[in-house]
Amino acid sequence: MDYDKLLETGDKCIHDEPAACTAWCPLHMDVTAFMAEMQKGDFKKAYKVMEKRIPFTRIIGLVCDHPCESVCVRNGCDEAVSISELEKAAVILGYTPPKKTLPIPKKNGKVAVLGGGMNGITAAFELDKKGFVVAIYEKSDKLGGYIWDCEGAILDKKIIEEELQVIHKIGIHVNLNHKINQTDLEKIIVEYDAVYLATGEWEETLNINPETFQVEDSPLFAGGSLLNRNNSMIDAVSSGKRAAVSIERYVKKISMTASRDREGSFETPLNFEMDDVQPVMRVNKASGVYNEDEAVKEAERCLKCRCNQCIKACSHMKKFQMPPKRYTRQINHNENVIMGTRYANKMINSCTLCGLCKEQCFLDISMKDIIQETRESMVERDKMPPSAHDFALKDMAFSNSSKFFMVKSPPPIPDEKRRERERELFTYPRITFSNYAKSMYKGEAPENAKVDYLFYPGCQLSASYPEYVQKTYEYLLSGIKEGVGLMLGCCGAPADWAGRKDLMQENVQKLKEIWLEKGKPTFILACSSCLSIFEKYLQDIEVVSLWEIFQRFGIPSNNGKMQNYVLNVHDACATRNNKMIHDSVRKIASALGYEIEELKYSKDKTKCCGYGGLVYYANREQAEDFVKDRMDESSDDLLVYCAMCKDLFVSGGKRTYHILDLIFAQDLENIALKKMPNLSQRHENRMQLKSKLLKELWREQTGMESEKSNGLNLIIPDEVWEMMEQRYILKEDIAKVVANAQATGERFFNPKDSNYLARLRLDNITYWVKYQEHEEGILINSVYGHRMEVVEE
Repeated sequence: MDYDKLLETGDKCIHDEPAACTAWCPLHMDVTAFMAEMQKGDFKKAYKVMEKRIPFTRIIGLVCDHPCESVCVRNGCDEAVSISELEKAAVILGYTPPKKTLPIPKKNGKVAVLGGGMNGITAAFELDKKGFVVAIYEKSDKLGGYIWDCEGAILDKKIIEEELQVIHKIGIHVNLNHKINQTDLEKIIVEYDAVYLATGEWEETLNINPETFQVEDSPLFAGGSLLNRNNSMIDAVSSGKRAAVSIERYVKKISMTASRDREGSFETPLNFEMDDVQPVMRVNKASGVYNEDEAVKEAERCLKCRCNQCIKACSHMKKFQMPPKRYTRQINHNENVIMGTRYANKMINSCTLCGLCKEQCFLDISMKDIIQETRESMVERDKMPPSAHDFALKDMAFSNSSKFFMVKSPPPIPDEKRRERERELFTYPRITFSNYAKSMYKGEAPENAKVDYLFYPGCQLSASYPEYVQKTYEYLLSGIKEGVGLMLGCCGAPADWAGRKDLMQENVQKLKEIWLEKGKPTFILACSSCLSIFEKYLQDIEVVSLWEIFQRFGIPSNNGKMQNYVLNVHDACATRNNKMIHDSVRKIASALGYEIEELKYSKDKTKCCGYGGLVYYANREQAEDFVKDRMDESSDDLLVYCAMCKDLFVSGGKRTYHILDLIFAQDLENIALKKMPNLSQRHENRMQLKSKLLKELWREQTGMESEKSNGLNLIIPDEVWEMMEQRYILKEDIAKVVANAQATGERFFNPKDSNYLARLRLDNITYWVKYQEHEEGILINSVYGHRMEVVEE
């Protein structure tokens, strides 16, 4: 994994960029943090936030000319948040005297500040904190400059005097009634290491560097009105702070320009979306300053701007509160820990890899791609926790085993229909392009015939709704004159999501071989995950969605329609960029008489149901968050075209229809809440589907029946079934444990409750089963599995 590239991608994230108001504030007060405290009514903490960035806080807080409000995003909606009035409220309601601090050793040199206005005393204050001996020369009889012009009802004399007293307390030498001219200046420059000119006006023209405040290449620096040419109080204070930085660097002989591009006001790169923001008018004051209730209400208008588009849309990023920048750094850290941290491993395996984050990000940062690469890296370096994806990979292996996997050419043509079928096939131009027609014309054995189409329903539709697979295939056989074969199995999506490139390549190779054997047919896909796998790994193979086939060849008639019924379409995340599928599903629903109301997050912005990326197995709680989030968005029944989408939404109590329900189901009222089969039943359904298809369509006596639990009659209470679901334990595993115990006698017996306890290691799991033997069968009372191997000496 390229860690430099990883961090570079993360650093593009602007989540931590300041809000426009903070960036435009010349002192960069953290307005977002300030508003958060004001919203809570904690005025003391709000004042502390001001104090961190604003010197002479009570003075500036009461008279600031608030340029920040000019860039408040609320200006485009209603009115800017009244930041200046809230600062005043914080000063009045939250001021606490500063704690005494130890004096800083003055070892860095001597600096003279000419001018005792706010610009000059700010520079002096900052230089004192940096360890300089500082002297102020002021022409009048007091410090503060034109701040005294602001003295009035809010900024009274006492506050000004108390705030300015800090200059004397910290030991800065103040020389009042001391007007400096050019001759005096030349002498002072010789006496001090640096001089800061903050007089507001000067008798000679100065060539001031606007970035460093240095006057040509000399120890003289100048700022405030001499540079800004305005009367802004906040600009004057900012100028003093920035000049102090330059003077320190000058004296220490280090670069005065390095890493200073964000000093003073700047435009933030933050991109804050206002689409969902409602107008809320500014709170009016009952008197000169907001009271506590008014301040809280006005602060609540603040949106606390931050780029949260990806987090707002994604249940995963929301749960872990991980914007891309922080996420990539967590991954980088995790990759450099021997086995990774448990928290990071769980987080990385809780992403559905749906790609919504990239769609939401105007910088196109894709956490999907980053996490996919991370999982692959974890597998390659043997750092992937085996428990995260073990069951899903075993389920994939089952689907690609002889118990479910098969590839068949179309069923043999019955003798009574042979002549009619041959007339359809052996016609021009079909005989020239149809592989199936050519094979039949040549007299090839039906089981070896090349095909034009290969229906590939996928493993999950076959597990959840096997009856629809058969009905769909029969429809395809009757509606498409060219040969339509059938392939059962798993496309390899679990391997891809788990980062198992080795298993994925095995699957890809197998699919390619079958495609070539069958004459390079077009795959008809009913599964969105299969479609994404073919697009990613099998681009040579032409594919078409089943929904496009329905559009092309007509929708089967069904008497179970509900006319004028409103549905919300949940698009499968794997079809995010497939407009053709989006359109086909909606046209089918419309043709069947349904009205579609779009969700906010649909089509290319659709969300995940929580199954993608194997999150359903790695972090069930996170998967449930995805389900709830989507349910909260939908006010009507959902329409989906992915089996797992329906199963998960129904598991959350949401009425949901699969598009095949609308086409084939008769009892639409009850089918909307039909719960998904449990894990054991899913295996059973796949095996029975294969057996049923072979018997009814190909008239083959397979000799393969569904597993009968090793001849045992297992009685499994509901609570044990639930336990098995949570622990990913199958009925067939339990049967093997019990059968082995009965055959070998390797079991413990507890006479107190007549329970047997047996164990058996299957592959990499040791299963334990607690059961009782009764005449009517084996009562299973508890099950458990772990990865430790029990070794007996």
